Amino acid sequence: MMTNPGGGAKMKVVTVAAILVGLSCGHAFAWGQEGHSIIAEIAQRRLSATALAQVKRILGGEASMASVASWADDVRSGPHPESYNWHFVDIPLAENTYDPISECAASPKGDCAIAEIDRAEHEITCATDPMQRRDSLRYLIHFVGDIHQPFHTVADGNGENGLKVVVKFGGLIKSPPKVSDDNLHAVWDSTLIRQTTYAWGSYVDRLEGDWLLKHPEASQTLDPIAWTLEAHKLAQDMAEGVDNGATLDNAYYDKALPVVDEQLGRAGLRLAAVLNRWLGSAPACPLP
Repeated sequence: MMTNPGGGAKMKVVTVAAILVGLSCGHAFAWGQEGHSIIAEIAQRRLSATALAQVKRILGGEASMASVASWADDVRSGPHPESYNWHFVDIPLAENTYDPISECAASPKGDCAIAEIDRAEHEITCATDPMQRRDSLRYLIHFVGDIHQPFHTVADGNGENGLKVVVKFGGLIKSPPKVSDDNLHAVWDSTLIRQTTYAWGSYVDRLEGDWLLKHPEASQTLDPIAWTLEAHKLAQDMAEGVDNGATLDNAYYDKALPVVDEQLGRAGLRLAAVLNRWLGSAPACPLP
């Protein structure tokens, strides 16, 4: 479903440099449970009093945003298979243009993350069905996180799930993962985070004491298209020199960790800004 409510992301043709060399991409779950919880917690701490009250009312009871942050992954393989394509944005590696209106709407399984963020923003304020508002809020929390995972912005092949790597880095925890054979997408979903702290709450504390102190603003734009292009460029950088069967050592971890911090931090700040924008005041809904 493509929508463009007032104040939502304006769909337009965008240009990207598609130069991920020798890399296939796919659409596994973006960020593991830890990553999505980190993003949601960062965002919830920065909601205005009005927006926070609205979030709690929509979710029901005292449910936290972190507690529902991975709901969209739970349902896409179950009761809502139609949501499969909503978690990513297909930007072909061999092309240098992307038109969200034609290419997102024309994708085989429906929409992409850009369109669904646009839809969910509108529905959390304007939908009349409380269940629809709740589901849209849960989707919005999740999809803002998804498109900040760099490898959810590339299209070719069957995913970085197919790009096998051997993980040899220990990270801040020092000991390498028990299972060292992995794929590049999974490394970015969870391994980098899990090798940095033992608990996602500790990762939030780490960001609050460092990256978020240095970057208190949501950085210029609330346009999901701009977020996608930003993440796509990072995917290009993080895929450079990684061939099938490559070993990811401490040098790769040292290169990747600042990007993980940046993307988790950006996603949390931007999610807070989106919710403050849409839930912090009376909605401007179109007439029926």
